[in-house]
Amino acid sequence: MPDPVTEQKAIAATLSGDPYAFAWLVQQYKHMVHTICFRILKNTEEAEEASQDSFVKAYQHLDRFQGTSRFSTWLYSIAYRTAISQLRKHGTPTVPLEQVMVHEPGPTSDQGLERDDRRIALNKAMDRLPPEDAALISLFYLNELSVEEIVTVTGSSASNVKVKLHRLRKRLLELLQDELKEEAWTLIEN
Repeated sequence: MPDPVTEQKAIAATLSGDPYAFAWLVQQYKHMVHTICFRILKNTEEAEEASQDSFVKAYQHLDRFQGTSRFSTWLYSIAYRTAISQLRKHGTPTVPLEQVMVHEPGPTSDQGLERDDRRIALNKAMDRLPPEDAALISLFYLNELSVEEIVTVTGSSASNVKVKLHRLRKRLLELLQDELKEEAWTLIEN
């Protein structure tokens, strides 16, 4: 997470007309903005488009950022709403699992293989969640936003966010157990 003082300086410099300052902000947040958009849209190209649209909107409306919340919360709110809007416009896409998975270099140890297996199982399980639910899980667990920050991002009430997170944890556990059972049966059959 960027230093808040440096972040505030970048925001002020951007508002003063320094395009490099906004490029610094984009660099700091591009991964999580893309993750939020991807979890909702489940399509790399559409997530990239929504991410770019989110940064354009943030740039155009940066003067409206009041600093009452963290900049990241404000930006993630823009990304979340942009992706939801795009999803509603285009409908829910279906994509092959290979496109959903992030390809990283293979591990060199058994522990690395186990970690990759868990990551793959988690990605498969999250892919089976509705887009808005997958985004909520990403905001809470991957970006470690508080419930209050998620309320700001999604526009939901705090009690609604808490209930959804509770239900989603249970649902995700069920999906992970299903994934592991399917994998175990595949291994037994081979």
